[in-house]
Amino acid sequence: MHPEILATKLLLRQKINGIPTNILKLNCNGAVIVDSIQHYAHLVQCSPEDFLGPGARDCSVMYHRKKHIILYNDYVLSTARKRWSIAHEIGHICCGHTSDGLKEEQQANAFAGELLIPSVVLRYLLDNKYISTVNDVADTFKVSLQAAQKRLDTLSQHRYTRLDENLLELYIPIIQRTCTEPIITIPYKCFYTGVAIL
Repeated sequence: MHPEILATKLLLRQKINGIPTNILKLNCNGAVIVDSIQHYAHLVQCSPEDFLGPGARDCSVMYHRKKHIILYNDYVLSTARKRWSIAHEIGHICCGHTSDGLKEEQQANAFAGELLIPSVVLRYLLDNKYISTVNDVADTFKVSLQAAQKRLDTLSQHRYTRLDENLLELYIPIIQRTCTEPIITIPYKCFYTGVAIL
């Protein structure tokens, strides 16, 4: 199944009460536990370094007693990076990956993008002028500017389904409650270059 559809199905199982997605409290039917490396290491009386491999400084995943345990590094300074790393690992789990090849990484990234920035919600916010810039997207969904730009660049490629319509129905009351007025971005000129900036 397409990773974006899997992400939408996961979102539909949640008790959604805000934007952004609460990545630490996703209901994955008890199959996924998310904790910080530092907390988990303390619980099992190990060093946090025991869970950080050479290529895994942000997140690591273990499989223990029929549960996937995603451990994120609480010392990573960027909240956006932590959120992306966790969503990416959930993507690997939901897609059933057993390796980390290029195709699997692309699918996990597509899953993470849809989980953190649902296309149908992004499209609704843009169309109704609640957000208008890449900075607005990053701030609203608590993702990096790079992730926000990638979602904006690929939004036109998304094929909307009935699942997207169902998801939007869950988000509209939240949007109406939390986004009271559309954002109006007033362009201004850069003092040094004289170029208009949004």
